[in-house]
Amino acid sequence: MNKKGNVVVVLIFFVFLFIVLFLGVLLAFGSVIIDWTFDEIIPEISTLGMVGDANLTQAADYTIVPLNSLVQSFTWATGALYVLILIGLVGTTVAFRTNPSRWLIGFFFFIAIMFIFTSIFISNIYEDFYTGTDEIALRLQEHTLLSYMIIYSPAIFTVITFVMGIILFSGMQREEFM
Repeated sequence: MNKKGNVVVVLIFFVFLFIVLFLGVLLAFGSVIIDWTFDEIIPEISTLGMVGDANLTQAADYTIVPLNSLVQSFTWATGALYVLILIGLVGTTVAFRTNPSRWLIGFFFFIAIMFIFTSIFISNIYEDFYTGTDEIALRLQEHTLLSYMIIYSPAIFTVITFVMGIILFSGMQREEFM
């Protein structure tokens, strides 16, 4: 019996979980950087006035100010996107459910424990930035949902991992006859 494909499925799910965790951190910090940049640029652009025949203040009111409104909504949009990605990833486990060997359960739990330790490490690093008193910490604290999901990612990913394990290994009753 060739079960290499089952190992690849397990590894792919954990790679995707790690990518989602890392993507959440990148979304938070990227949003903070873009938000800070727009907060610094908008007041300066709105005071440019006339340059030659062009009214740059009026052009900024039509272009950059609406874009700033979009950037300000990143605080809730990034959190909602993160939650939707996690729900979608758990949903894809149903589509890729296989009939794995019994030894793969131990491999799955070994990888799950390694991933949970990784999420603890990333969560602690993020929490150090989040609990600070500088400008980055204040802006990270505006991302309530995303910051909550990243800080409590070890518990969240533990639940997600075990749900994925239950879904992936739920078809084992006929394994020995195939």
